[in-house]
Amino acid sequence: MTGTAHRTIREEKLANILDPRTANKEFKITLRFQKHLSKSFEQALELARKNPHFLEEGQGDSYRVYASFFPADVQQLHQLFQLVHEHRHTVVFLNNKRIPYLQDLWLFLMWFYKI
Repeated sequence: MTGTAHRTIREEKLANILDPRTANKEFKITLRFQKHLSKSFEQALELARKNPHFLEEGQGDSYRVYASFFPADVQQLHQLFQLVHEHRHTVVFLNNKRIPYLQDLWLFLMWFYKI
């Protein structure tokens, strides 16, 4: 676990609860995924660990990996998303919140930053 990123993600989650109007002033997409039996999981975990906003939590069946991306990091977001998007436990957050149509609409809009 990376100490600074670990605190940052936890602090952001707490800020969202305590003061949601002022929390997360920057547009950020976070992918959360769980361990699954496929070759893509190890690749996804390796990519996520390179992310400065990386967090692991839990153990066993409750083990989860978080990686957050800003618009400038769209290439890395796209790479990781391609590895984990088909798994049923993958969740996408916008500024640490689950938003309707996030995976279908907001991520589609993020791919424009790749151009």
